[in-house]
Amino acid sequence: MESNQESSIGDIEKLALITDAIENLFPTGQSAIIFELEEEDFKKIQSYFRKIDNNYKRFKIDISGVEVVFILKGYEVEQPKEEIKEEPVKKTFFSKLKDLFTNKKSS
Repeated sequence: MESNQESSIGDIEKLALITDAIENLFPTGQSAIIFELEEEDFKKIQSYFRKIDNNYKRFKIDISGVEVVFILKGYEVEQPKEEIKEEPVKKTFFSKLKDLFTNKKSS
């Protein structure tokens, strides 16, 4: 009998209970939960939301002020690449002379 009651609670309701507990535990903090899920579970959770989002490999929802992030297992989030700034090379007097003579074409 107890197992029937447990299964009657849906996935979103279970998430709501978890986020409510986190909100009660840390009422003044910002909280986030990240789930990395196998494709079957990911698609199951994703099916509760807009059909337009089916092609995404990650999505997030807000429940009771707690951000809940779902990521498809194996999906790699690309980090923005930092632009590498090259400092100009300071040439010595002799390297400038060398460039001057080696870059000239002989006539």
